[in-house]
Amino acid sequence: EKLRTADAVVIGGGLGGFACAPSLLRNGKTGILTEETDWIGGQLSQQGVPPDEHQWIEHTGATQTYRDFRKGIRDYYRRNYQLTEEARNNPLLNPGSGSVSRLCHEPKVAVAVLNEIIAPYLSSKKLILLLNHNAVEAKVTSDRVESVTVKNSINQSLILLEAPYFVDATELGDLLPLTGAAFVTGTESKKETGELHAPEIGNPENVQAFTTC
Repeated sequence: EKLRTADAVVIGGGLGGFACAPSLLRNGKTGILTEETDWIGGQLSQQGVPPDEHQWIEHTGATQTYRDFRKGIRDYYRRNYQLTEEARNNPLLNPGSGSVSRLCHEPKVAVAVLNEIIAPYLSSKKLILLLNHNAVEAKVTSDRVESVTVKNSINQSLILLEAPYFVDATELGDLLPLTGAAFVTGTESKKETGELHAPEIGNPENVQAFTTC
């Protein structure tokens, strides 16, 4: 079993994890990012779902880093694809011309752009990226997570990850049961939360994932 350490460990290489890890790196920290599949990007890559965006996304309501990513997608198509002059000169190029998003693109393009974003951190060893790795065990002292063990799904080898901070960016909250953290699932009732639009009776099976750009 190998040991790797960093300022923070992010479990899950989807959009949530990818928003977190580069933020750490831009602020001078070191990080370890794990992903259970062989593609980072979550919704935008192995799930094959384009960005679910509001109608004003081209003008407002996005962070600069998300804008940079969207520009990166468009620039990738301009550099590498045979486009008509009209498409090439369209600042709001929608490669797939889909209606579900203003930026419908191929999953492999998202992977290419995301990999380019983290390339400087990988080359400088500020970031360690572990693809095909699942969290299988956690060591907790009192209410503090000391380490998380991940397993390589291809060769079954184990790596012990130690850091002052651990971020659960998995699709299903994998670290919650592993660490013994308190959690609830599904929809909570109006009586529990006081929310105006909460249902009268909660439903623990009603779970909707969320994505942060």
